[in-house]
Amino acid sequence: DLYQKNKQIIISSDRPPKAIPTIEDRLRSRFECGMIADISAPDLETRIAIIGAKLIEKAYQLEDEIINLIATSIQSNIREIEGAINRIIAYHELKKEKPTMETVKPILSSLINLPRKGSITPKIITEIVAEYFDIAINDILGSCRKKELVVPRQIIMFLMREELNYSFPNIGSELGGRDHTTAMHAHNKIKNKMLDDEKLKQDVILLKQKIFNLA
Repeated sequence: DLYQKNKQIIISSDRPPKAIPTIEDRLRSRFECGMIADISAPDLETRIAIIGAKLIEKAYQLEDEIINLIATSIQSNIREIEGAINRIIAYHELKKEKPTMETVKPILSSLINLPRKGSITPKIITEIVAEYFDIAINDILGSCRKKELVVPRQIIMFLMREELNYSFPNIGSELGGRDHTTAMHAHNKIKNKMLDDEKLKQDVILLKQKIFNLA
């Protein structure tokens, strides 16, 4: 039905259609008549381009030699590359220092050599923010509109978007089933307010550091 309606279907697999024994012949032939692309790990040039794009997105600058260092140190996982960029930015904004090879190398070394304590999740972000502001998680997930709850709640939504790249509907769902427009407003509110609110900016940087320490 989808084929007859000229709909597009994207299917991912670790092998080509002819090497999948469990699908019917008619489906296999249908899949083989479409475009088949082998998605491999990005090469050095691609990783450098990805890092450049992420830095533009975050409005942050790194020297070319630092970008090359990141690209050569982390080769397999784009999420790890973005995590390294986030950690480098958070560290140097907290220290109010310009990134150098000497300050970046220990950060990358810790990412490569230390065992992971666990991946970042919405639950971890929520717990860290709640502890930081000394408020109950149930209050954050609730509907109370007091300022002391609204701002931490908005920060959580901002961090879920920035660090997990969650969609706004998913963020709203994690925060007590809120509408996606609420999550979108919260993200924009914190992002814009950080431009002229130094206290808020420092709070977010410290929270990122706490989150990264668990990643």
